[in-house]
This record gives sequence, C-alpha cells and structure tokens, in this order.
Amino acid sequence: MTSKRTVKRTVSKNGIATTATVEIKILRLIKMGEHYPSDLVKSLKMKKQTLNYYLKNLKDSGLITNYSKGIYDITDSGKKMLATYENNENTKFIQLENMRFKSDIYSGFDEIMQRIRNPKKTILKNDVIQYDGKIRDITVRVFWSEKSTSIEFCCVKWVGQNMYEIMYEAKKEIETIVESFMEINGVRLGVLKQSMNPEWAIPNPIAEVLLKCTDSSQIRTPNGVINRSAGRHADWETDDIVMASRILNMPNDIEEIKNALYGIRDTVKIKSHTDYPMYG
Repeated sequence: MTSKRTVKRTVSKNGIATTATVEIKILRLIKMGEHYPSDLVKSLKMKKQTLNYYLKNLKDSGLITNYSKGIYDITDSGKKMLATYENNENTKFIQLENMRFKSDIYSGFDEIMQRIRNPKKTILKNDVIQYDGKIRDITVRVFWSEKSTSIEFCCVKWVGQNMYEIMYEAKKEIETIVESFMEINGVRLGVLKQSMNPEWAIPNPIAEVLLKCTDSSQIRTPNGVINRSAGRHADWETDDIVMASRILNMPNDIEEIKNALYGIRDTVKIKSHTDYPMYG
C-alpha cells in the first residue's frame, strides 16, 4: 500500500522539490514568522532531528539563513522560490477562502492585544470597539464591550487538491495561535468555533468556456459564482461543501460530457422501448 506521505517529487536546480513538500511548509512557516525551531517542531509535529535535517538542506541551498543562533529567516531566494511555487499551484488547485473562527476572551485581553500587529480601532454600535490587525499572516479582529470580548481569526487562502485536507491545515494554523495564547499567563479563551462558512474556488474548464462564450468576467448562478480572480484561471466558486464536491466530480473534458449525455439518452430510449412496447 502506498503511504499517504509518498509524493511524486520534481526537483529543481537548487535541490528542493517543486511539489508540496516539507521544505515548502518550512519556508511558509518561517515567512509567516515562526523563526524558532521549537515553534517549527510544534507546527510540523516532527522530531527535532528530522527538522534539523530539512533546515540544513534549506540553509545549504541558500533559501534560509541564521540571523542569530537558533533563529532562522527566509532569504530573498527562498521568497522567490516560494512565490513561484505558490503562483504555479494557485492556478491549478482548489483555493479555500474566507474561513473564519471565533473564540471568547475570558481573560488576558491586554496580553493578546500586545501580540496583534498594528491594531486599528473602530467604534461600532452598542458601545462595541473593534480592533483589526494581524498575527503572523493571519487577519484578526477583536471585539470588546463591557458585556463580552472575543477574537476572530480569518484563515489565509490555502490551496491544494483535497478540500478537506486544506480545511484541516487552515484550522490547524489557527489552533496553533490559540494554543500559544493559552500558554501565556493570565490568558483564558473559549472554545474555537467556526464563524463563517468557507468558500471554495475550484478551477473548472467549463467555467472558462462559459466566461468566454458570454464575454463575462463573472456569472452568478443559484449554485455559486463563475469567476476569474487575479492570478487564477476560471473558477467555480461556492460556499456549499456538497456543491463543491459535485463540481469537483464534474467531467473536465467536453467529450466526456457528451458521452455521458449520450449514455443517458440511450438509457432513456431503451427504458421507453422496454416499458412501453406499443410505442416502440
């Protein structure tokens, strides 16, 4: 049986695979602000010796550097390679958008605010104050009032081939931040709950045909939006996970669709002839 972790690796000139690998995940995490091996070990759930092996490969390839003992940073070459990889996969894979999670803040409001980058304050109705900022690359919103306080995390856009796996990875990234908060003395958070349904952008050749035939940039349907976003080809977008599965299972080739339709037509003819011989 083939292991789930076995992937076909395409190796670039610098020796790092251009498919989704551990090295790519490490580059992403360092770029997002996880500069310490202890943080990387926790996020990747791997042994320290295994992580050191990958860090050495990345350093030897010039993709990361030590700017202090035990602290790593991504180099310009690493950023370019990561951007190239993400741009290539972005056009071909499913993209997860706008998945949000919310948690009540029972205590430690000030400690949490200290870790939010450049919070912007907005006064809302009913004496609610909203703070918008970022933790790593994650957009966060904190809502404060005399009655209750909460924090909402908006997942970054994730791409992949399996929509359930990228949902899991996106949520795990948020959970890592929540866990780091809970380790701070005096901080107490509630259960992490999904506050907004995710949206799926699914590359689809039929969507491309429809946009071209109608000379449209966007088509709204009862089952989602057909759209062409920046940096991507034509997508079929929906926030219904069942519909997303159906779109993924649609034939991608016009000939396959024609054959399927002919098969349905022939089945209907045979059934009519069998059930109603007087009309044969």
